[in-house]
Amino acid sequence: MLRKTILRIFFIFSLFSLSFLYAADDNKSDSKAPTLDIVINGINDNKIKSSILDNISLSRFKAFAVSHPNQMQLLLKKSDDEIKTLLEPYGYYKPVITTDFSVKDKLWIATFNVKLNEPLHIDALTVNINGSGQHSKIATKTLNDLPLKQGDILTQTAYEKSKALLTDSFFNAGYLDSELTEHEIRINMLKYTAEVILSVNTGDLYTIGAINIKQQRYDYAERFIDDITKVSIGDVMSQKKITKANKRLQDSGYFSNAQLVPKISKRDKVNKTVPVDLNLTAGHARTYTFGVGYGTFTGPRVSFGTLFRHVTDTGQQFSFNVSASPANSTFSTSYVFPGKDPLHDNWSLIAEQSYIETDTYNERQTNFGIARTHKYGNWQTTVSLQQYLTNYDTVANPNNTNGKYLVPALTLLYDGSWQNGFWRQGLVWNELLQASIKSPLSDQDFIRNNMSIYYSLPINPEWNRLLFGANWGFITVDDIQNVAPNFRFYAGGVSNLLGYPFLSQGPSINGNVTGGRYLATGLAGIEQRIYGNFSSMLYYNLGNAANKPNFSDVEILRAAGIGLSYKTPLGPFMVFFTRTLNHNDEHWRFDLSIGISL
Repeated sequence: MLRKTILRIFFIFSLFSLSFLYAADDNKSDSKAPTLDIVINGINDNKIKSSILDNISLSRFKAFAVSHPNQMQLLLKKSDDEIKTLLEPYGYYKPVITTDFSVKDKLWIATFNVKLNEPLHIDALTVNINGSGQHSKIATKTLNDLPLKQGDILTQTAYEKSKALLTDSFFNAGYLDSELTEHEIRINMLKYTAEVILSVNTGDLYTIGAINIKQQRYDYAERFIDDITKVSIGDVMSQKKITKANKRLQDSGYFSNAQLVPKISKRDKVNKTVPVDLNLTAGHARTYTFGVGYGTFTGPRVSFGTLFRHVTDTGQQFSFNVSASPANSTFSTSYVFPGKDPLHDNWSLIAEQSYIETDTYNERQTNFGIARTHKYGNWQTTVSLQQYLTNYDTVANPNNTNGKYLVPALTLLYDGSWQNGFWRQGLVWNELLQASIKSPLSDQDFIRNNMSIYYSLPINPEWNRLLFGANWGFITVDDIQNVAPNFRFYAGGVSNLLGYPFLSQGPSINGNVTGGRYLATGLAGIEQRIYGNFSSMLYYNLGNAANKPNFSDVEILRAAGIGLSYKTPLGPFMVFFTRTLNHNDEHWRFDLSIGISL
């Protein structure tokens, strides 16, 4: 009995020992499980290669393949077939694939050597456009833009894009019932050719039906709203027209929220019309603007403005603006009448009172008149007629002098700049042409032209740029002292000639600057972003105002320096340290400015 008991205990102990040894052996084996690498040769396109690696069975079931080596041949064969299928969307229908499998210690390597051979080309392409839109401009454009072309490699991407383009282009053009009626690829593997057939039925063209306008806060006249949206009943119901109308509503400045929504699901399939909802929330009746700044040439300056939006339901507006500094203060008002296109055309009645005090002259000026502004693309033109009444004195003539001038003017502004990274890039050109004819309303005959050009060219859009600027002007008077200072030309200041006080330079009499008949200044610089909104600039500028067209009566002033700039919500904060370079007048000048950008 004792003997049997001892044998039983020994047998149980042996079983536990064996199970422990097997478990340890299994753990040891698991810790040294082989790894499987998949190599694909013969395909240089990374997009195609990634698609294959992501989708073949051997890649998706790596763990299974490693733990079931007896299934490896089956997985290799299945992956071989899958590679052939995965290559077809890229136009390869006759690839030759050889498979190799090798083992190096615990590294298993499955290699697929792919010979792509000649891709399948589109031998015949048939595109049928039926319906009322078959002879339309959009049909011609769609056919020209179709990604599929006869003779091209047949790819699934181009095929799907072509199908989408055929339906989307007609739908967006107003053929809301357009549908693809046939789409087929016929492949002849014996001849290795492909035929693609696509057919679309455009249906009828839809137009805009009833326009349901809902307004909040203020009701504008419907004809004024029509002038903004440029959308009317009976217009073609195109997505481009709707998108453009919504942008015009947002850009008009009259609405805080505006949306034109076509109710396509409620379209009238009998009369082929689409009702449209126009939801408008007018901007607040009054808006206020406020600004502060400082410049060594003007001292501290503040500005305040008020815009009265809801003067009439036809969009007429009234504004009042004040800007004040020790050197220059201006009070201005304008009453705006929108034109037929309120975003690009308007008439305005303007009035302004200004006071200016510089080292060379003091002037009080009143002007009033009428102006018409028109915008088209990057251009803006303003034609105006203003009456100027002035009272002034200069260092060359300290006596108070009155002047009056009736001045027609043309202003041309071209803004071809855009935001490119941290900087703006492009050209800004401003031209002002004025004239006066001696009459009871004008003291002098003259033609005056003033032009400024600014060009910014980023070298690296996030870090540095080149800057170029120039000012040029002339006035046709025999004696410059016979016209008011605001029509004369002076040099000096941050936006004119760095290194010299504001409007302090020009021809002189007995050492007193009189202003000149001509102006020419230029600046070149390179600006480097330092960190965040900080940047520094090295610059060189030169020029002067003169009475002779060859500038022989004055010295060409030259100066160079370094500037520091920081972008703030109030405008750029800029500091300039400038060294003048003329031998008889070498000095340093410090300028500080907030709110004026170069």
